[in-house]
Amino acid sequence: MNVLQINKLYYPLIGGIETIVRQTAEGINQSGGFTVDVLACNDTFTTAHESVNGVSVVRASSLGRVLSMPVSLRFISLLNGMWRRYDLLHVHLPFPLGELALWMIRPQVKFVVTYHSDIVRQRLLSSALGWLHAWTLGHAAAIAVSSPNIAATSRVLKPFKEKCTVIPFGADTERFNPESGDPGSIQRIHATYGKRIILFVGRLVYYKGVEYLIQAMQGVDARLLIIGEGPLRQSLEREAVMYNVQNAVTFLPSLTQDELVNFYRASSVFVLPSVYRSEAFGIAIIEAMACGLPVISTDLGTGTSFANQDGVTGYVVPPRDSGAINRALKKLLSDSTLCSGMGHAAARRIREGFTLERMLIEYKNLYTRILS
Repeated sequence: MNVLQINKLYYPLIGGIETIVRQTAEGINQSGGFTVDVLACNDTFTTAHESVNGVSVVRASSLGRVLSMPVSLRFISLLNGMWRRYDLLHVHLPFPLGELALWMIRPQVKFVVTYHSDIVRQRLLSSALGWLHAWTLGHAAAIAVSSPNIAATSRVLKPFKEKCTVIPFGADTERFNPESGDPGSIQRIHATYGKRIILFVGRLVYYKGVEYLIQAMQGVDARLLIIGEGPLRQSLEREAVMYNVQNAVTFLPSLTQDELVNFYRASSVFVLPSVYRSEAFGIAIIEAMACGLPVISTDLGTGTSFANQDGVTGYVVPPRDSGAINRALKKLLSDSTLCSGMGHAAARRIREGFTLERMLIEYKNLYTRILS
């Protein structure tokens, strides 16, 4: 059976959605039963046909991006010429261009949707495209969501709840686990930054709320490591100076997964202080939990309060509340038994319900059910 995954971008362009598309394409291809290809947009004026880690990828030429979305007429023509080769299409949303292409072409094969998040920042765009969302979701054979919270709180999904099936995102527990990493590298991290490390991993963009984590470092006896890149880097550095915590905050560039494992293993607490529903899940949360870290996350009505269980695997605090983050950090760092116990519970929760293997099996089951 042949499946075409459709998304705005693909690896090595990195983002949460792109990570999931890559994991499902590579993982399902390797496990057999289905052949999964990918159609996405390029970040250049040229169309590319590539094989990436065993996945056939077509990248449509684009004229750039408007409101974070690629502008590509070539994408529509490519989809029109490709869909007949596939038994099923798998569309990742939000991606207005992909929805428009489906509406224009009306391919005569079934398609499923993974609904990652609402469009938050471009509210006028989301309202203007309401009819297109309704058409796409109405014609989808099934809608996969990463948490029950998304299905319960999204106004866009409200009319289509009966189509929604929860398939949680999963961590690669062979790579991310409490025994993983290189002991020598972990020791060097401790020698450089100390043994009380608070970790953030992610892009430095508006919805991550990293400024509230920086503010929360006041009076906390630990080092905050911020791993990631993005347009807010300089303003966040100024924020650290403003709150006089610049000596406790270190910015590091994006790392490979093998490098990242060592930082998860060397840290005491992981924090994801996101402030908008654009943060639909937080893949870094489950990676950190898989490595045995307690997590502090925010309650956005999305997956950020699904994997992380308040009072069990860490703490769930209100968004934009640096005081609540500060209190949670101090509570965990002052009680090694509590911190260790929540870390063990976090790793167990990932093993039991949030593994990459389980995610792949559930997507294959969804494909099989629809095609049969």
